[in-house]
Amino acid sequence: MPRDSRSRPHRLRLAKLTPPTLPVVLKRPRLFRLLDKSRARQLTWITAPAGSGKTTLVASYLNARHLPVCWYRLDESDADPSSFFHFLSAGAKSLAPRFRKPLPVLTPEYAFGLPTFTRRFFQELCARLPRRCVLVLDNYQDVPSTSVLHQLLPYAIQELPKHVSVIVMSRQDPPPPMAHVQAERAMIHVGPEPLRLSKAEATAIIHLHLRRRAGRTMKTFVDEVYSRVGGWAAGLMLTLEHVKSRNTILPDRAGETPEAVFQYLAGEVMEHLAPDVQELLLKTSVLSDISVPLAERLSNLPQAGEILSSLHASRYFTERREGPELWYRYHPLFRDFLLYRARQILGPTEFRTLQRTAASLLMSVGRIEDGVLLLQAAEDWEGLAPVILGQAEALVSAGRIQTLEGWIRSIPESIRHQIPWLNFWLATTRVSFSPDEAYELFDDTLAQFRVQGERTGALLSWCGAVRAVLIRWTGLGRITKLLELFPTIHPEGAPYPSVEVEAHVADCMAGAIMQAQPYRHDARTWLDRAVSLSDHLPPAVQTGSRYMTEIYYLWFGDFAPARAGLEQFSGLLQSRQWNPITTIFFHATSAAFAWFDSEFDLCRMHVGKARDLVNRSGLHIWDGLIISQGVAGELLAGNLPAAEALLREEDAVTQHLGGIHRAHFLHLFAWFKLLRGDFHEALEHIQHSIDLIAAEGGHMFGEGINMLLGAHSLRQLGRQAEAGQWVERTMQIGDQMQSDLLRFGAWVMTAQLAFDRGDETLGLNALRKGLMIGETRGLMQYPGRQPDVMAALCAKALNAGIQVPFVQRMIQKHRFPAPQGAWGIDAWPWRVRIRLLGKLAVEIDGQPMEQHRKAPHRLLELLAAIIAFGGQDVPVTRLTDALWPEADGDAAQETFKKSLARLRHLLGIDEVIQLHKGCVSLNREICWVDAQAFEAGVKEAERRTRFDDGAVDGDQVQALYKGPFLALETIPVWANPYREELRRRFVRLILRRVEQALAKRQTEAAARGLEQALEVDPLAETLYQRLIPLLAANGRQTDAASWYHRCKSALARWDARQPSPETQQLLKTLQRS
Repeated sequence: MPRDSRSRPHRLRLAKLTPPTLPVVLKRPRLFRLLDKSRARQLTWITAPAGSGKTTLVASYLNARHLPVCWYRLDESDADPSSFFHFLSAGAKSLAPRFRKPLPVLTPEYAFGLPTFTRRFFQELCARLPRRCVLVLDNYQDVPSTSVLHQLLPYAIQELPKHVSVIVMSRQDPPPPMAHVQAERAMIHVGPEPLRLSKAEATAIIHLHLRRRAGRTMKTFVDEVYSRVGGWAAGLMLTLEHVKSRNTILPDRAGETPEAVFQYLAGEVMEHLAPDVQELLLKTSVLSDISVPLAERLSNLPQAGEILSSLHASRYFTERREGPELWYRYHPLFRDFLLYRARQILGPTEFRTLQRTAASLLMSVGRIEDGVLLLQAAEDWEGLAPVILGQAEALVSAGRIQTLEGWIRSIPESIRHQIPWLNFWLATTRVSFSPDEAYELFDDTLAQFRVQGERTGALLSWCGAVRAVLIRWTGLGRITKLLELFPTIHPEGAPYPSVEVEAHVADCMAGAIMQAQPYRHDARTWLDRAVSLSDHLPPAVQTGSRYMTEIYYLWFGDFAPARAGLEQFSGLLQSRQWNPITTIFFHATSAAFAWFDSEFDLCRMHVGKARDLVNRSGLHIWDGLIISQGVAGELLAGNLPAAEALLREEDAVTQHLGGIHRAHFLHLFAWFKLLRGDFHEALEHIQHSIDLIAAEGGHMFGEGINMLLGAHSLRQLGRQAEAGQWVERTMQIGDQMQSDLLRFGAWVMTAQLAFDRGDETLGLNALRKGLMIGETRGLMQYPGRQPDVMAALCAKALNAGIQVPFVQRMIQKHRFPAPQGAWGIDAWPWRVRIRLLGKLAVEIDGQPMEQHRKAPHRLLELLAAIIAFGGQDVPVTRLTDALWPEADGDAAQETFKKSLARLRHLLGIDEVIQLHKGCVSLNREICWVDAQAFEAGVKEAERRTRFDDGAVDGDQVQALYKGPFLALETIPVWANPYREELRRRFVRLILRRVEQALAKRQTEAAARGLEQALEVDPLAETLYQRLIPLLAANGRQTDAASWYHRCKSALARWDARQPSPETQQLLKTLQRS
């Protein structure tokens, strides 16, 4: 991009930020007291006509009170609030240089949050200003009435601490937005009347300035002068100059209005000035602020500095501002007079030449803005264009978009069209505010640059057009057109003008392809290239680029480069000075990665940080982007109330955006409806989203995730055939895009549909393919995923031994609820496992519960009692009656509450034991109990008619029974019924299996089964009654007798009783044989 050879880094206009240096002036105690009083409020607004002495009053007051001041003289350039904040930052830096961190820069991203930005800026500004500091805003009337600055000033005033106050000087009353500040009594408005000189003050000024009185007594002289000029300070001073030169008072023909009087008197006085003084005044009148070197060069008068100093010393409407450089400034009324006189004397042509010469001198010392104003006034468009092009990039970097736009639009369109770089930068200023207008401008400049053979301009215009479409996210058909056009702009293999241009192209090409043609074979190539070149992008562009490339990698389901990119992003954040835009994008990127990685708490944290920063900084342009990540995270986490609240906000944000923004919202809303069970509504929103995408020229990934989500809805509505067709389309898109994310979701859904049809073979094959992709890529979910569907599929996978460690991690990470029938899947990673059959043992997340020195016997007894009484909806009163029968009602309830709290603490998972309406339940979704699993297994086995012929293997169920409930120890009375019920179920199971074996003439197997069962539960007397005769019938009388004696011994030891008469009869039978 060409740069003007005269351009140089922008230099701040120190005169704009420097308070005037006063000669000896009259102190005005009555007004000083008024200002003392007004400083108790946050804002003092002084309104008075030109020449009323506003600046002199405030400057002399600050000097008299020794108050630190941040002086800011407003002008037309402050119509752009970015310029206002830019120069105010410079003023603060000179006043408080020890603060190295820059104040916030107002860039286009703050467009939707200007009030918040203003508050934050003034919070940081005031924290740097010294105590008792006064911020002076001079010449406020020069800010155009259309400027947004008028709406922002009240927000600034609200943030002022007690140690900082503001004084505004203006020829006009406060604008309407200030009414609220005045209503809150935060402002004192000083009108013109108090500023008018009293007769005593006028007399003092006359004594200070004048010795000759035109032949009159002092009293007569004062009376005559005061009657003509009243309390008008400028009129009085010019009258005194007239008296000095003419020794006469103002004649009647001078005019009636103050302006007319001033013009007359100035002309009269001017005629009596030396010729070199008159020449200097006329030539320097085109300068708003005058340094001695500028005055000397513009007037060709080496004595210019002496003349200016003399004018200031004689109070001849010339202010002086001291600092690193000495500056002079004519009073506005006097300058207006001089400009009028200069045009008359020099004529139009010579006056424009003077303006151009002054502009060149100003820009040579870095006063670019003042130079531009003069070139605009001179209508020197050929001279202005290269200046603008030389400053455009710096203005954009500083966020001064409106300033740049105003400069460019001041050039007539017919001339502007001949210089495509001007329209290129105009388009750049419009991208954030009117992307469609920017696109048209970029399209025009692209065509012009191609005709001129200007490759840099053509490539950057192509990039600008792409970004204009992507930021609006509508009309993606235009992206297709631009992609088709690119090879004609830059043939394959051709070198790029610079690495910076190449970085822009790679970034835009990656975005264009991923949004419009992600099926291209070179999609990943461009994406990787964009990442590798991103360091050569401007910081503002680089931040957004890194976010989008991360998202694109996630679309592919490729976590490795996404994770690496996130780490680089984090490093970038640490290496730079704090920047809210970069930080917001980092948190948005981290949130997206977190929910893809199933780290939902982490996603929630990053969304919260991003939103907090948005609210504090005013960067609401990114609201929709951040909220959408939060919605996805909450939906995957199953937190529907939080998702619904965020969706309401996203709805409001996307209503006015339309296009793909709205289509994405509808996708998220459909997902929410699906999880809530509103399947018809979900399908309607999905179809609406798909229609919007088609209307915008298509979006392949958006179509893919909608098809997958729609398949879920169709399945729930019983429309399996249609669901299968939608899944096929998802798979097709996944294959075209090489997106393992879409493939993973499509295979999972294919498996579920196959299982629905009863096709176990196809279902397991599809599930295996999907889970292999998941394990390879680290994918555990996809947009639209239903937790109950995934939980059931995980159970299928574990049962079939498919990717077992990966599936277990998936279940644990998502905390999937155990589906019905999961009791029998030993590999299911229950959060809590409780074993009560045989030796009592508890596991938490696969690890044995920590054993304390003092065994929590009573707590474990409470846990056993809950299980013994059914484990679900157990009345608290039943537990207290069983465990603390000796305690009265209130005491028992209090003991129960404390014991429950301690038991939950012991387990480390509060939700494992639920208390609701006076009843206690174990959470079956996360807690596995061997006794309950055994009961469920026996019931299921008994329900299956095929069990009788051996089609169902009972080993898994039998293996759960590792001994009597709470082992063979003496147990509380309340536990006996449940122990006996479990034993009866165990006996029925064993006897059924024995009969199966005998039916197959497997006598030895039947006997061995009975013997093994009695090793597990030696008190199951019924099994002895079946084993003893079986052994005797097969000639094993000795073994039969041995088992009888073992029965007798076990019953005596553990049950304190003799064998039943039926069992004793078996011994007699043996003895007879």
